[in-house]
Amino acid sequence: MTNGKSGKPIEILRVEKDMKPIFILIFILISMPSSKKQLSDFKWENRLIVTFDIPLEGFDSLTTSDFKDRKLLLFAFKSENLKYSNFEGDIDQIDFLKLSKKYPGFYFLIGLDGGVKSYGKKEDFSISELIKQIDSMPMRQSEIGKKDNRNF
Repeated sequence: MTNGKSGKPIEILRVEKDMKPIFILIFILISMPSSKKQLSDFKWENRLIVTFDIPLEGFDSLTTSDFKDRKLLLFAFKSENLKYSNFEGDIDQIDFLKLSKKYPGFYFLIGLDGGVKSYGKKEDFSISELIKQIDSMPMRQSEIGKKDNRNF
């Protein structure tokens, strides 16, 4: 395309052509999924216990196999920063912090279906009660039954 008066090429077209690789790169970067996991990414994979400003003392009674058998991950926050987790990847901390904004609680139990199963105050927190609650869930009962059948 040329400028009608002088017959010279319009410079803006050349710049746009030179910018094409940059636009492609920007599009690719925008289209790439985040490597940080959000709460919804754990749906049907793991049960979650998410705590905010709750001491971790009660968790030492659980073994690695307790967590593994229950497909259970722990995310412990202190002052809105992740302080401990048995999950080895990166998480979107902002997404997790939304729990404490949406529900009036300091701890949350999230089931395999991604739903919040229970939440509560700091003084009501009991890891043994959460484990009992998990073990009483229908999906967990099914998992226990399948495990028992394999042992015969």
